[in-house]
Amino acid sequence: MSERAVRVLPWLWPVLLTLLITAPLLAPGYVVGYDMVFVPDLTVRLDLFGVTTAMPRAVPSDVIVAVLDEVVGGQVLNKAVLVAIPLLSGLGMTALWRELRLGTALPGAAAVTLFVWNPFVAERLRLGAWALLLGYAALPWLVRSALRLRKGSGWPGFLLASAGCALTASGGITGLLVAGLILLWPGRGRVWPLGAAVLLNAPWLVAGLVHAGKATVDPASVTAFAARNEGYGGALPTLLTLGGVWNADVVPGNRGDLLPLIFAFLMLLMSVAGVVLWWRQDRIAGALVVAAGIAVMVGMAGVVAPGAVADVVANVPGAGLFRDGQRYLAPLVLLQSVGFGVAVHAVLQRAPLHRVVGATAVLLPIAALPALAGGAGLKVSHYPADWARAQQVLAGPFIPWPFESYRAPVWNGRRPVLDPMPRYFDQPAVVPDELIVGGHRLAGEDPRAATVATAFRTAVRSGTDPTPVLLEQGVGWLVVDREAGGPSPRESIAGLTEAYAGSTVSVYQLPGTPAPQRNQPWRTAVVLAAWVLAGATLMAAGAGLVTRRSTVWRSR
Repeated sequence: MSERAVRVLPWLWPVLLTLLITAPLLAPGYVVGYDMVFVPDLTVRLDLFGVTTAMPRAVPSDVIVAVLDEVVGGQVLNKAVLVAIPLLSGLGMTALWRELRLGTALPGAAAVTLFVWNPFVAERLRLGAWALLLGYAALPWLVRSALRLRKGSGWPGFLLASAGCALTASGGITGLLVAGLILLWPGRGRVWPLGAAVLLNAPWLVAGLVHAGKATVDPASVTAFAARNEGYGGALPTLLTLGGVWNADVVPGNRGDLLPLIFAFLMLLMSVAGVVLWWRQDRIAGALVVAAGIAVMVGMAGVVAPGAVADVVANVPGAGLFRDGQRYLAPLVLLQSVGFGVAVHAVLQRAPLHRVVGATAVLLPIAALPALAGGAGLKVSHYPADWARAQQVLAGPFIPWPFESYRAPVWNGRRPVLDPMPRYFDQPAVVPDELIVGGHRLAGEDPRAATVATAFRTAVRSGTDPTPVLLEQGVGWLVVDREAGGPSPRESIAGLTEAYAGSTVSVYQLPGTPAPQRNQPWRTAVVLAAWVLAGATLMAAGAGLVTRRSTVWRSR
């Protein structure tokens, strides 16, 4: 094999894995499911920045989507995100493997496969956690750049990778944890880059700190979101084999079967052995071991101490970020992937037919999880044509009807999805944030949404017209999902005017004038200032990267 092929082929393997996962999802249409909601054009609105009473759960990802879909359109952006998750994950692990110098290309490909192709990715992809997974894809790039920073170079790449992690609060926390441990690990510690990384997390951090509503969550949500046993002998073995998501409906169908179970524990044992070998070569492995240990403890907290965790999330603002502890598992996946590659390298140094053995190891994660091929159960769908016509009629803040968080619409093959209406329509909405998990309704955090929900329930019980409450909350319109079932809003709200009636959606105007809803100017100013700081930091990183590249080219 030529030297050029040896250099190029490792970079092509992530491309092939990406095609195996996403090819069916690239057909025309939208891939939406659970929390993955892309629409033709998400309008840039002030509420997307996290200045309303709703919890800023989609900050900063919604703003970034709203800006980018003005350039490429929502459908193209949807496809780009789906491709970017496995592609950037695989390319990042390839780059990290080369940086670590722990083995040849074939063991590196095994590490890449495990990092791209594992239950954590499959379950979170099906759950629609696209922003979290983009942060996951940025993690190997972050580790690589942090290692370079310890040697005195690579700060632009570190900040760009930190920005990728900061698309969500949980991803940002994970990125800060991993980066902090590596940069501060004994030897050649570096402190200042962590300050810059914190600035990149400022949009969600500041929006949460100045949040106008309550920032505590229903204590019952701890049990609802606790890690689950998927047939691997308990919650802990399930987490160690990189699964355990709270929602049983998104777990790949073959999890817990005999062969996948054997393969999963075989890869776990190899990963542990590989991490030990890595530790003996380079003590910096300890930083990732600590990060992975913390990830497992966070994932197990809701299982081993649900009462204590419930007390914390019910009384400590912001602690609800940790109720779904399994989503912080990325450092463990990264550690196991590197360890798996190291173990494969050690085996190949002693095994006959090393190419056959190596190829088998490379394909082992795929054999353990064939359900990820083709997108882990995601499908392409199309928004109904009458939604676009309804949007032309809607002329003010609205609420979706029925007032529930999730839908299972016919146009999406009855697959559950977070109600797309608040994103699809360009007017602001009061968004329901109560969740039904395991048949139990969990309280939301937005007082405005709670007031609306209470008004509707009172109307059902006593026949009281909720119109005065809705107008007081600034709502003048209802958008009705006709496929969702349930009673007509006319049964509860008197004097509605039907402005549009389509086959799947109807638009009604309430009688009366909605009360204006004003955000406190200081809160808006503080949140926007956080965006300016994060943007300036990101621009500095981009400028630094361009300068570095131009210097390299001139030196050649």
